[in-house]
Amino acid sequence: MTAIFLVTLISGCRSNDDYNKLGEAGIKYIDAVNLLLDESAKARVDLSSEQTLANDRISNIEAVRYAEISNSDRNRIKYINAIMQHNLMLKKYFLLLQELANSDAPQKAQTEIEKVAKNLTSLGIVIRTGAAGSPSVGPTLGSGVNLIVKLQIREALKQELEKRGKLISSELKIQEEALEKIGKIMLEDKEKISKLQENRLVVRSILSPNPIGDETGWIKTRQGILTMAIMSENLKSASSTLGNFKDIFESFLEGKSDIKSVNIFLSEVEAFVKIVSSNK
Repeated sequence: MTAIFLVTLISGCRSNDDYNKLGEAGIKYIDAVNLLLDESAKARVDLSSEQTLANDRISNIEAVRYAEISNSDRNRIKYINAIMQHNLMLKKYFLLLQELANSDAPQKAQTEIEKVAKNLTSLGIVIRTGAAGSPSVGPTLGSGVNLIVKLQIREALKQELEKRGKLISSELKIQEEALEKIGKIMLEDKEKISKLQENRLVVRSILSPNPIGDETGWIKTRQGILTMAIMSENLKSASSTLGNFKDIFESFLEGKSDIKSVNIFLSEVEAFVKIVSSNK
């Protein structure tokens, strides 16, 4: 009874399971964001390819001009990759937070978190400057604890978030701003892709004096292109959910949010992943 009282006294209403759930939310959040970033990189290449083909039909693209287009695409992909690398460090932090909640080796986990925190700071600078980075990932931790060790773990979790909560919030802010920028550009890219593909794959075929060979294929292609805008709007709406995580994290730190809000966020992230998958 005394040990249970001490656990409650030290961590307030937060249990190890609460910290574990916050770690899970952070992990799934980062995975969902990286899905969106991957989609954005593909959209960028698809758009430049469609634009290159359209311009080439008017006037042959010279080698120098093509190299400029490709270099521009590579720079965008490099920037997106830098954000993804930053995200992987954030994910590593939440993995370690989750593992700390289930571990019997809090000091080992805290040592790994120290490394992650340093990499996060440097990668945050990377995103602002537009350079790329390649962080390393440390080993995972074990499990199997008793009540007294849980007490130590819970205190370590509490101290960890008190010590580095502001840093993680700051890095989440960097990531949030980058995501908003990339997401907006991706939706614009997809709108342009839709128009260019409609002209290349639908309009040119129907205006040609020759009959369409595969009419069923033409109908399916037209359907996919014209409904792309609807899918993009769904993606835009769903991606706004991802921007809520920083607020949930900060509310957790301040003791304002309960585990219910974290669970709701997890279900919203799962819905987002389904939309991204169906949009491919």
